[in-house]
Amino acid sequence: MVLRFDVDREAIAPLDCLWFVRGGLAVTDFWSFVHHCRDGGATHGRTTNDGWYDVVAGPLVASWKQRLVVADADQISFHTPRAARVLDASRAQVLPVP
Repeated sequence: MVLRFDVDREAIAPLDCLWFVRGGLAVTDFWSFVHHCRDGGATHGRTTNDGWYDVVAGPLVASWKQRLVVADADQISFHTPRAARVLDASRAQVLPVP
């Protein structure tokens, strides 16, 4: 199943967000962030917000060790209680997968 959340732009705007647009082999910023998280990083390594981004979005990774992404697929992750409250206040739907 797929969970769909309709989140108001104004509700997400004050959050600390990190958005990656590309996930190609040479996109060092993206892959170093993925490696940090997948290799046991307890936080996102920031000096503010207790070390976390509230929301991170970018290409869906198929294999972080081989630097492979899933074509035409993105993921959005909510990491903090502040970000979770935005989801809790949004309209949610459960959509069956055919």
